[in-house]
Amino acid sequence: MNLPAIDRAAHRLIGSPTVLVCVGSGLSAESGVPTFRGPGGIYSDAEIAHLTHVDTFESERERGHMLHWYQERREQLHTIEPNPGHHALIGLAQTGDYTIATQNVDHLLEAASDQAGFRPAIYHLHGSLLSVRCHECDYQVEDLHLDLREQPRCPRCQGPLRPGVVWFGEALPEDTLGKSMKLAQEADICLILGTSGLVYPAAALPETAKRFGATLIEVNPHLSALSDISDIVIRGKTGEVLPVLLRRVEELNRG
Repeated sequence: MNLPAIDRAAHRLIGSPTVLVCVGSGLSAESGVPTFRGPGGIYSDAEIAHLTHVDTFESERERGHMLHWYQERREQLHTIEPNPGHHALIGLAQTGDYTIATQNVDHLLEAASDQAGFRPAIYHLHGSLLSVRCHECDYQVEDLHLDLREQPRCPRCQGPLRPGVVWFGEALPEDTLGKSMKLAQEADICLILGTSGLVYPAAALPETAKRFGATLIEVNPHLSALSDISDIVIRGKTGEVLPVLLRRVEELNRG
């Protein structure tokens, strides 16, 4: 673990700065959630890549297999827990003006927030596995008990229900993306956690923050597409680095 880099990052994070946190799948990896685009990520599996595209759902013949796979992922939410990285991030969020823009769909940040009794603003760029929504109308509900393997229908329009995630071939939620982009232009610091920087438009948030003068701090065990533009790079797992970073920030804030 690069302690000098952590110390430099901590000095940037003291004094209640405005911080946009860009979260990728690496933050949840230590909770047992597979990464997406990084080394060994599930998107490298052609079958899984197929199951994450909207065209697959729109094929009646393939819809059942796709929903079965997503239901298994939804059921995983009953068994996974926030790891030290989630808890430390929520702790950091209490030291400044933090907003979190996450690509993760697992709600582990909300779980860590509930345990801490503090909820920062969390924007889900890629939706949520906790939610189910209609593919044809605006009906949406948070219901982990609903079994997608039964191919349920919308109670309003009888359209097919689906997981509330954003698939490849679909646009990100306009309001969520717009608010995140605005914050990227206003942030003093952009903290980049466990993301490959390969998935757009989420990867454009740190790039935008950099153009508008923010300091970029990356925490990632691997080289990413954002490493070269980051001002401070800390190599390590978020679950190991963030607790150390939080302790150092708290020490510096106490003076």
